[in-house]
Amino acid sequence: MRRGMVLMKKYDRVAVLTDRGYTIFDITDGSDISLGDIISGYLNIRGSGKVNNLTRGQTLSVYIEASQLTSESAQSLLKNI
Repeated sequence: MRRGMVLMKKYDRVAVLTDRGYTIFDITDGSDISLGDIISGYLNIRGSGKVNNLTRGQTLSVYIEASQLTSESAQSLLKNI
């Protein structure tokens, strides 16, 4: 499992910075998420899954689009939704 901080967000698409770069996911079910929230889960496995918002004590259903991205790649995926 990985842990990271939400640094970018657009609608339900979120960019989390981990120790291996950025992970991009779309929230498919669950509460809202804010910049600065700490997220944990299998952030490096593409596809549907669950992540934990440790800041809010909530579990979110997500679709992980990509992982191990640079900041530039993460920004590009956020723009193209």
